[in-house]
Amino acid sequence: MPIYCFRAQMGQEKSLANLSELKANKENSGVTAILISDMMRGYCFIEGESQTKVEDLAADIRILSNRAIQDKEVPISDLVEQLNPVPSIQGLDEGDIVEIVDGPFNGYKAKVMRIEPGNQEVTLELLDAKMALPVRLHADYCKKISSN
Repeated sequence: MPIYCFRAQMGQEKSLANLSELKANKENSGVTAILISDMMRGYCFIEGESQTKVEDLAADIRILSNRAIQDKEVPISDLVEQLNPVPSIQGLDEGDIVEIVDGPFNGYKAKVMRIEPGNQEVTLELLDAKMALPVRLHADYCKKISSN
Protein backbone atom coordinates (compact mmCIF):
# COMPACT_ATOMS: atom_id res chain seq x y z
CA MET A 1 0.00 0.00 0.00
CA PRO A 2 1.24 3.53 -0.71
CA ILE A 3 2.59 5.79 2.03
CA TYR A 4 2.06 9.57 1.95
CA CYS A 5 3.77 12.33 3.91
CA PHE A 6 1.88 15.22 5.50
CA ARG A 7 3.01 18.37 7.29
CA ALA A 8 1.83 18.79 10.86
CA GLN A 9 2.09 21.67 13.27
CA MET A 10 5.33 21.41 15.25
CA GLY A 11 4.87 19.59 18.53
CA GLN A 12 1.43 18.28 17.53
CA GLU A 13 2.60 15.01 15.94
CA LYS A 14 1.37 12.70 18.72
CA SER A 15 -2.03 14.32 19.02
CA LEU A 16 -2.25 14.21 15.23
CA ALA A 17 -1.54 10.47 15.21
CA ASN A 18 -4.15 9.90 17.92
CA LEU A 19 -6.79 11.93 16.05
CA SER A 20 -5.99 10.18 12.78
CA GLU A 21 -6.21 6.77 14.43
CA LEU A 22 -9.58 7.55 15.99
CA LYS A 23 -10.96 8.84 12.72
CA ALA A 24 -9.51 5.96 10.68
CA ASN A 25 -10.97 3.33 13.02
CA LYS A 26 -14.33 5.09 13.23
CA GLU A 27 -14.90 5.50 9.51
CA ASN A 28 -13.08 2.36 8.31
CA SER A 29 -11.38 4.61 5.78
CA GLY A 30 -8.77 2.26 4.37
CA VAL A 31 -5.89 3.73 6.38
CA THR A 32 -3.65 0.92 7.61
CA ALA A 33 -0.78 2.68 9.43
CA ILE A 34 0.26 6.04 10.85
CA LEU A 35 3.93 6.80 11.56
CA ILE A 36 5.36 9.73 13.49
CA SER A 37 9.03 9.95 14.37
CA ASP A 38 10.98 11.95 16.92
CA MET A 39 13.71 12.30 14.31
CA MET A 40 11.42 14.09 11.81
CA ARG A 41 9.44 16.65 13.74
CA GLY A 42 6.56 18.27 11.92
CA TYR A 43 5.85 15.33 9.61
CA CYS A 44 3.38 12.46 9.67
CA PHE A 45 3.37 9.42 7.38
CA ILE A 46 0.07 7.72 6.62
CA GLU A 47 -0.32 4.44 4.74
CA GLY A 48 -3.61 3.81 2.99
CA GLU A 49 -5.38 2.26 0.02
CA SER A 50 -5.21 5.39 -2.13
CA GLN A 51 -4.15 9.02 -1.99
CA THR A 52 -7.73 10.28 -2.10
CA LYS A 53 -8.78 8.14 0.89
CA VAL A 54 -5.79 9.25 2.92
CA GLU A 55 -6.38 12.92 2.02
CA ASP A 56 -10.06 12.58 2.93
CA LEU A 57 -8.98 11.39 6.36
CA ALA A 58 -6.62 14.37 6.69
CA ALA A 59 -9.14 16.95 5.44
CA ASP A 60 -10.96 17.41 8.75
CA ILE A 61 -7.92 17.49 11.01
CA ARG A 62 -6.90 21.13 11.54
CA ILE A 63 -3.33 20.49 12.70
CA LEU A 64 -2.53 18.60 9.49
CA SER A 65 -2.09 19.87 5.96
CA ASN A 66 -4.81 18.24 3.88
CA ARG A 67 -2.61 17.53 0.84
CA ALA A 68 0.18 15.01 0.62
CA ILE A 69 3.61 16.58 0.13
CA GLN A 70 4.43 16.71 -3.60
CA ASP A 71 1.30 14.58 -4.28
CA LYS A 72 3.35 11.42 -4.50
CA GLU A 73 4.13 8.27 -2.56
CA VAL A 74 7.05 7.95 -0.14
CA PRO A 75 9.10 4.80 -0.84
CA ILE A 76 9.51 2.51 2.15
CA SER A 77 13.29 2.65 1.64
CA ASP A 78 13.20 6.32 2.72
CA LEU A 79 11.61 5.34 6.04
CA VAL A 80 13.99 2.52 7.00
CA GLU A 81 15.98 4.82 9.31
CA GLN A 82 12.78 5.87 11.09
CA LEU A 83 11.68 2.27 11.55
CA ASN A 84 15.10 1.03 12.72
CA PRO A 85 16.77 3.97 14.47
CA VAL A 86 20.47 3.72 15.23
CA PRO A 87 21.48 3.73 18.90
CA SER A 88 22.43 7.16 20.18
CA ILE A 89 25.72 5.79 21.53
CA GLN A 90 26.88 5.05 17.99
CA GLY A 91 29.18 7.75 16.70
CA LEU A 92 30.49 8.77 20.13
CA ASP A 93 34.08 7.95 21.11
CA GLU A 94 36.13 8.59 24.21
CA GLY A 95 37.69 12.03 24.08
CA ASP A 96 34.90 13.58 21.97
CA ILE A 97 33.52 16.98 22.94
CA VAL A 98 29.75 17.00 23.32
CA GLU A 99 27.05 19.45 24.29
CA ILE A 100 24.46 18.36 26.83
CA VAL A 101 21.02 19.03 25.31
CA ASP A 102 18.67 18.13 28.16
CA GLY A 103 18.53 17.78 31.91
CA PRO A 104 20.05 19.89 34.68
CA PHE A 105 23.31 20.43 32.75
CA ASN A 106 21.55 21.63 29.58
CA GLY A 107 23.87 23.79 27.47
CA TYR A 108 27.12 22.68 29.12
CA LYS A 109 30.00 21.34 27.07
CA ALA A 110 31.72 18.16 28.24
CA LYS A 111 34.37 15.64 27.29
CA VAL A 112 33.45 11.95 26.96
CA MET A 113 35.50 9.98 29.48
CA ARG A 114 33.87 6.55 29.30
CA ILE A 115 31.17 4.84 27.20
CA GLU A 116 28.98 2.05 28.52
CA PRO A 117 27.30 0.46 25.48
CA GLY A 118 25.21 -1.98 27.51
CA ASN A 119 22.93 0.66 29.01
CA GLN A 120 23.74 3.45 26.50
CA GLU A 121 25.25 5.73 29.12
CA VAL A 122 28.31 7.95 28.94
CA THR A 123 30.47 9.39 31.67
CA LEU A 124 31.32 13.01 30.95
CA GLU A 125 33.65 15.58 32.46
CA LEU A 126 32.17 19.05 32.39
CA LEU A 127 34.48 21.56 30.71
CA ASP A 128 32.80 24.63 32.19
CA ALA A 129 33.16 23.44 35.80
CA LYS A 130 35.91 24.84 38.01
CA MET A 131 36.88 21.37 39.19
CA ALA A 132 36.68 17.98 37.49
CA LEU A 133 33.10 16.84 37.88
CA PRO A 134 32.18 13.48 36.34
CA VAL A 135 28.58 13.22 35.21
CA ARG A 136 26.86 10.06 34.03
CA LEU A 137 24.09 10.60 31.45
CA HIS A 138 22.14 8.69 28.85
CA ALA A 139 23.66 9.13 25.39
CA ASP A 140 20.41 10.68 24.07
CA TYR A 141 21.24 13.81 26.08
CA CYS A 142 24.55 14.38 24.23
CA LYS A 143 25.14 16.06 20.90
CA LYS A 144 28.60 15.57 19.41
CA ILE A 145 30.44 18.81 18.69
CA SER A 146 33.95 17.68 17.77
CA SER A 147 36.23 14.65 17.77
CA ASN A 148 39.68 14.29 19.29
